[in-house]
Amino acid sequence: MDQKERIIEQAMHMFVSQGIKSVRMDDIAQQLGVSKRTLYELFGDKEGLLYLAMDRYFEKKRIERAAVCAHARNVLEAMFMVLGGVMDNAEVIQRLLNNLRKFYPAVHDKMTREGTAKSRRDLQEMLEKGIADGLFVDTINLDLAISVLYYTASAITVRKDLILPAGMTEREAFVQIISNFFRGISTTKGLLLVDDYLKRYEPAKTVHRMQ
Repeated sequence: MDQKERIIEQAMHMFVSQGIKSVRMDDIAQQLGVSKRTLYELFGDKEGLLYLAMDRYFEKKRIERAAVCAHARNVLEAMFMVLGGVMDNAEVIQRLLNNLRKFYPAVHDKMTREGTAKSRRDLQEMLEKGIADGLFVDTINLDLAISVLYYTASAITVRKDLILPAGMTEREAFVQIISNFFRGISTTKGLLLVDDYLKRYEPAKTVHRMQ
């Protein structure tokens, strides 16, 4: 790992753990034992380094989700895993995005635009595979299906004033919502897999609550 990569990696960890606003270029330089001049020569300013650090963070999360999907039994299970993973990381991600929006709006807008495009592309690939595997009907409107999944995840993770049934977590609510959505676009084969996943999800949910 060369110097620039090492700086981006360290800055990423510092921004995520300490906060985007509170971490100064001085702090990063001191932590890495390099001069501030080196940082400015390599990245221009804090905003330039911040963008690269956040881009790396979100790309790492995307790679982690892909690794989880590799162990899925089918694309339906993979979609439950990916969307569930988004819910599990929602608090940290929303904190980062809110700070970006407040203090570095240009970086926020660019990250949001690029992240949305990548997420929609990933969802499209999974939906297309589901159709090819005979799990989803081939008459669905892909753009609409992608929007429903994407904005449902966004709504539950961002809106903290949603009124949920007593004892129901946001993740459980999300699983219920998307499982009903999947039922609406699934073939008979797909419906069996949705039911199979939910049967395995319920015991896992109970264990998680007891921990």
